[in-house]
Amino acid sequence: MDTLIPPGRPATRGPLPPRRPLPSRGFPPCAVPVRRLASSTEPNATIVDREDISPTIARLGVRPDDGVPAFRSGQYLALGIEVDGRALQRPYSTASPSGEPDALEFLIRLVPAGALTPHLWPLRVGARVRVGRPKGLFTADPADPRRPLFVATGTGIAPLLSMLESRLREVSDSRHGDRPIVVHGVADARDLAYRARFRELADRGRISYVPAVSRPFDPANAGWSGATGRVHALLPSLLAEHGADPASVVAFVCGNPGMTDAVSTTLHDYGLPAEAVRSEAYWVATTPAAQAARAAAPPG
Repeated sequence: MDTLIPPGRPATRGPLPPRRPLPSRGFPPCAVPVRRLASSTEPNATIVDREDISPTIARLGVRPDDGVPAFRSGQYLALGIEVDGRALQRPYSTASPSGEPDALEFLIRLVPAGALTPHLWPLRVGARVRVGRPKGLFTADPADPRRPLFVATGTGIAPLLSMLESRLREVSDSRHGDRPIVVHGVADARDLAYRARFRELADRGRISYVPAVSRPFDPANAGWSGATGRVHALLPSLLAEHGADPASVVAFVCGNPGMTDAVSTTLHDYGLPAEAVRSEAYWVATTPAAQAARAAAPPG
């Protein structure tokens, strides 16, 4: 996903239809500035899968040479490459569930003015990269009995998918009132990463899924017939529609700082206590002028 604002705040659980398989072995949230790698700069992982989800978002499967390290769903890892003789990295949340044995999935957003992604974006299967250790406190407690609400914008969906998949592996079925709710907001419907996966789970009764587009009149969204508007404004009616009792819900929110603040306020007003709303913020670190422009933008 885009640059995280680590650390997040501490946060929560059959057989599932298979995720899209990665190739077999034999091939291979304050803005965080791009920075020099603190340890070894040698590549230690290989891109083994790539899917271009939209013109600006790609899904990468990355296989570490020494195997996937143990991590908790929701955590992030630094992903780095060498650019003009410098080793650069940024933290990216993995979309993979904990216990993933083969490779890590990352969502990469192309930021034309960014220091790293214009160099990371052209990489294809076989390219070598550097992956750091798992870090971060934005995780779910498997023993938490409350109903999960996952709210994201853009590539912020990555750590929430990780948490959801881990939960569904442990919970073979859910009653309607316990079913996780996934709300994913984007400006361009093409950016709805993992949309097919969420729809599949919703069709099987495992989750409730609400994709939303904030710019329904943009020509790129012609034909969109789903929810429209910014996610924080949609939440009260969505939660009521899905019978979400504030006392039995725990929310995980990931997106830009304006969005996470707006959603947190909305959820508190709906009745969720402060400890039941856990968030991770991320932002694109580019030029100071671009950062100032983003700071003035409305929440997503």
